Amino acid sequence: MEEPSPPPQELKPWYYQEWFMFPTVVFWPLWAILIIRSPWHNGLVSGAVAWAMLIVGGYFIIWDQLIQSGRLGQTTIVLIIPGLLLTVITQVHWTRYRPVLRAGLISSESEADSAGGGRASPVSGAAGRVPRRRRRGSRAGRSRRGRG
Repeated sequence: MEEPSPPPQELKPWYYQEWFMFPTVVFWPLWAILIIRSPWHNGLVSGAVAWAMLIVGGYFIIWDQLIQSGRLGQTTIVLIIPGLLLTVITQVHWTRYRPVLRAGLISSESEADSAGGGRASPVSGAAGRVPRRRRRGSRAGRSRRGRG
């Protein structure tokens, strides 16, 4: 099965640009959530590091600080509050920008099809997926209720 290719770099919003992504590693959970939800960062290593950051950070905040010591440290508060606020802001922006990105990908693919002499090219990515329809009826090897 062929994996969808990421969208072109020109379509990256500001919060997925490198100048923003590199400094956000400090602000938990911002970097991890941006990496997990990004169509541009879909590698195994970056995804594993992002999930590890979320799990270890959650353990550190909940168990180590809140349960055992009963309070959050000042450094933790200084890093988490901006991280949570920026996470909410970027995810609201991403939710609004994603349909624009999909529309841009569909229009660029249709322009490429018309420029390519009318040949049909395989459409990759979420924009080209057709939802599957569920088949009704019995499965092989099973009988319907009331029939034998």
